[in-house]
Amino acid sequence: MATFSPSPAPRRSSRLRPPANSPPRRIRVTGQSKPPSRLVTPARQLERSPYIADNVSFASGMDVDEGSSVISERSSLRTNADTIFAQSHELSVSFYANLPVEVKQVLKNADFYGDAYSGDIDTLTGFALVASIQTCFVWQHAQAVKGTPTCYIFACPQDYNQTMPPFHGLVPYGSSREPGLILVTSAGEIRFWDSIGIGLAGGEHFTTTDLGLSSDEQVTNFMRCDAQTYVASTTSGTLFRLILTSAGGKYHLASHAFSRPTPSMSFSRLIPSIFSTSTPSSRVISAEPGNISSITMGAQTSTGGRDIWALVDTRVQRWDMKSEGWEELLIDSEITNNLRIAVRETFGEGVEKDNARLDLELVDLAIDSDGGLVILVSYAGTESYLTMDMGGVRRMYALIRATCLGETFKVDNVKSVPYQSTSTSGAPMHPRIQLLLGGKMIAIQFGDAVALCARDSDYRDRLELKSATDRTLGVGVVVSDSSLLILTAATMMKATLDIDRVSAFDSDTGHANLVKSTMMQAIIYGSLADNPLHFSFPPEVDEDSLMLGAEQLSQEILESSPEIVRGNHDLTTQLAGRKERLSWLIRFINDNVVLVKMSQRSRQKLATDAEKLYACHQLWLQHNELLASSPNHSVLNDAVHSYMHNIEESDHEDIMRAFFRLRVGDIGRLITKIPEVAVQVTRESDHDLASLLPEANRVVLTVLKSAFDYREYNFGVYGIELPMIKPWTSRPSVIDVVLGLFDASTKVVDSPDTDTSKDSEPNTQLPDLAGVLFACLQERLDWLGSAVAANEQGAERDKNELTQKFSQLRPEVLETLRRNGHAEAAFDLAEKYRDFTSLAALCHRDNAYPPEENPNAPRIQSYIERFKEEFTTELYRWYIQHGELRLMFSQADTNHVYMDRFFTEHPHPSISWIHDLGKERHSSAAAALLAEAEHATNLEVKHLMLSIGKLSHLAQLHETDMTTDESVLDAFHDGLDFVSVHETLLKELKSALDGVRGRQTLENQIDIIAKKKAGMLAEKYALTQLFRNLVRELLHGKALSVEDIVDVLTLKDNDSALEDYATALHLLVPVENLPEARKMAAVRTVWRRIYIHDDWDAIRKTTNISDSSLVERFRHTALYAAFRSILPQQHPSIYDTPPDVALMTPTAQEISSRWPGMSPDQVEGIVADYNLECDVLGELELGDVYDRVRELAETDMWDEEHEGSE
Repeated sequence: MATFSPSPAPRRSSRLRPPANSPPRRIRVTGQSKPPSRLVTPARQLERSPYIADNVSFASGMDVDEGSSVISERSSLRTNADTIFAQSHELSVSFYANLPVEVKQVLKNADFYGDAYSGDIDTLTGFALVASIQTCFVWQHAQAVKGTPTCYIFACPQDYNQTMPPFHGLVPYGSSREPGLILVTSAGEIRFWDSIGIGLAGGEHFTTTDLGLSSDEQVTNFMRCDAQTYVASTTSGTLFRLILTSAGGKYHLASHAFSRPTPSMSFSRLIPSIFSTSTPSSRVISAEPGNISSITMGAQTSTGGRDIWALVDTRVQRWDMKSEGWEELLIDSEITNNLRIAVRETFGEGVEKDNARLDLELVDLAIDSDGGLVILVSYAGTESYLTMDMGGVRRMYALIRATCLGETFKVDNVKSVPYQSTSTSGAPMHPRIQLLLGGKMIAIQFGDAVALCARDSDYRDRLELKSATDRTLGVGVVVSDSSLLILTAATMMKATLDIDRVSAFDSDTGHANLVKSTMMQAIIYGSLADNPLHFSFPPEVDEDSLMLGAEQLSQEILESSPEIVRGNHDLTTQLAGRKERLSWLIRFINDNVVLVKMSQRSRQKLATDAEKLYACHQLWLQHNELLASSPNHSVLNDAVHSYMHNIEESDHEDIMRAFFRLRVGDIGRLITKIPEVAVQVTRESDHDLASLLPEANRVVLTVLKSAFDYREYNFGVYGIELPMIKPWTSRPSVIDVVLGLFDASTKVVDSPDTDTSKDSEPNTQLPDLAGVLFACLQERLDWLGSAVAANEQGAERDKNELTQKFSQLRPEVLETLRRNGHAEAAFDLAEKYRDFTSLAALCHRDNAYPPEENPNAPRIQSYIERFKEEFTTELYRWYIQHGELRLMFSQADTNHVYMDRFFTEHPHPSISWIHDLGKERHSSAAAALLAEAEHATNLEVKHLMLSIGKLSHLAQLHETDMTTDESVLDAFHDGLDFVSVHETLLKELKSALDGVRGRQTLENQIDIIAKKKAGMLAEKYALTQLFRNLVRELLHGKALSVEDIVDVLTLKDNDSALEDYATALHLLVPVENLPEARKMAAVRTVWRRIYIHDDWDAIRKTTNISDSSLVERFRHTALYAAFRSILPQQHPSIYDTPPDVALMTPTAQEISSRWPGMSPDQVEGIVADYNLECDVLGELELGDVYDRVRELAETDMWDEEHEGSE
């Protein structure tokens, strides 16, 4: 049973069925001025089908023997044991009766494309019939309910060119005798049997008459008006009245074409005011010729006649069929244009704007109890709609209710019909309307379906046949109980409507309920082998209704709703049945190609429900195995009881089974209680954790692994686009549970009191726990990194925290696995999650060097070939971090390309120079060594790097014959000079230890050096401590910074090494990596210490001193030595520092910048000592001395230069 949508999708079985060898033919009716019908056309260019008229319910409009309807008597005898094929709140469809054996044999192998069949169910007489071109079968369908019915068989009248079965009608005589039978061929030959009982004796006794049609005229419809009156229509627009009369105990048929009487025969003409229904002007309407596609009977006229309505091409005709035996045409009006406008206004963009492309056709007509016209129309789908349907939409259908106002018609409403004909709709037929309850419900019979539309509500549904070899043959209306009898080629069904619920159908909620009902029926009844019905969605089914209905239905299956899940004490079977229900649900959605209409959230909700049910089924099977072993205790049992108690559902007789029946959706919450329950049991009983862990692990692993496996296997079925949205399998609480179980299992395995063999639990569970833990963590990371989660508050923070946590956990977990005999599992996990850092570490846990003794050497090479840079990057990092450069450079030459890329993307100049030298890239090696030497803290290393670097540079120059780059050579020379200063200074400082007996500690050595080499610092405590610290670094073999070496050179006693002050200034000149403020502060500090080095008061005492002696005193000062060293270098920023400038000391900020970790008290101490130096300098008043000594130094330099030139 389908839903309410106006355009149902072709069922999947039809879409996948190979097309017929040729489309069904339409026989063109000759001599016809109008174009043929499009109703049964595979393509509009094909011809009209010969059997455009099928069945009209004879119960409609009956006024003879209605009180004796057999079916009304049988309806009260039906039992609840009937097989149900479909059932919703509004509609129930059940098995009614089998077909007679003779009919089954004929229809079983019938080709409905090549062989024409028609049929009908007459609810007035209680008989049904099926007719082919050759044979007509009649049986009492009410009798078939009880047992095997008697089948009456008749030979059909045939024409030489006949291609369709005859039209047929049963003649009711009441319940006292069997009905008669009338067959009318398309050529107009009529065959009448007085009683169908004749069919038991061969059916030879019949009477024949003829309508007298022209050679190019054919019958299109045949209808019973009452027990004595019948009407037929033709392709030329002619209507015939057939009258059954009795004479001498025998019945005879007489016929005449509809026409007005001659004036001499019309008694009503003499008294028009009383008997005539003509207009006051007595206007006579002439009927225009045309193909009559439908006829129906209307209300009884005031003169005792009956209205006969007809669809003639694009017009509507109304005839008054007089009781006197003649007919009058009252209306012959064009109506198609009004209907076309109404269709466009109702369906908007879904309808073609061009009239020719729209191709609107009047299909069938009925008159409801209020006198309104119910017209079935068909029209072509738009091109956009055609592209949506893989079956190729031919025609769409709508019901239009119109009111007759004189000779015009007013459209009241338009309703879409939940059906469309496509190239896969099976053998074509002319659709026919049946009215229930005077038109409150309308049934439309198609070849492969019966559509249902309510007049006063938005309820729409359909019954679609499952088999491509099945088709509808007739629909009968049971007036007494608002039901339909449906005859198909396979069976007879009864469809019962609850008209109260149909009338109360709410368009806001009813559509969603119908969608849900359709899916529920597909699940419950779709799997029945004998069910002739197919359940499907239309392609334009409302997305919200679809998703809401599907999710509600899925939830009801999880909760074992009795409407859809049968009760069963065998929980294994019950769970399997529910799994099958959910499988049917998604299969049904996919078969109807509506999965694309569902959002990712909705799809994942269905998938999550299914995987939870699958996980619970697996868990129950596992628990059954445990119960079979008669355990002393069950962690799962305790957890279920605890959880059900917490949610106040502990009043069930069997709580365990109640959980698996009703609370499967809470399985994620249940497993979070497992560790808590296990710990609680250990506290309250004599069970230890080691004995409970195996089952606790099994429960959690079974649930999560089953869920992951199901999801991986079925994510394509559900159309899931990863990552999952807030997946239940990776909630923080679930991750904590798995991690806790892994840690607890590790402690038990590592405990000396437990069996630690590789084959014992919980040791054997460690790989699975690790795998599930990694899967949970990765799944949550994927979710937190998705675009959907980006809008959630705190998602980015959670992602960063979890990423860090995962990075920390992976190596720990993998090492735990390796340590406990699961190395292969560790490698597999590291490979799966592409944790190349852990892979590199795992590969070297055993014998790392020499490589040939490493059992993982082949694995390392395979990883290099498999993962390339991804692995080699982490491999080389591991070598560097662990100081295994010998392993790094012992690799095969084929791997050097990866090493080149590694050093390019991840510069390590302290190491890459070795690789460069090996590849004879001397320039790169020299540049790397020069850069690295600048930051080297070990003096010997620094010296080695500079030496090798200089040699590499020279080798490069030699190989390429390049011009010497003085800047590079100067850089190496400056570096080597800096090293030389260290070595000279260290030698001088260690000279203080000469003569000291015994082995001295480092601190004792520092004390001795400070006392002997830095006596001038006696009162400068902060600078003394600084000097001691720097001496300690030197004794450790460290290379000092320029600022530090300058301090050592200028803080020590330089009585015998005045040139060290100048050396300090020379070291500061080329420095470029110091802030300018700190560099100039260091220069001023050197000059300040130069000025205060000598006793200027003693030098300037000139009593009894000659000028030459005074000059000689100046020549022995540190100031003079400094000038003589720096003046030739022409560095104004260095030598132009008079005493008043040297009084400027570094600020506290500059001191803190140089020593970031120094405390404020230490900074203040340094500042205080600097101030002491300034105080001494200030008291000396060396302004005149500065100029005199500088002049002396310049004069001496000039004299020496001239002496040398002479």
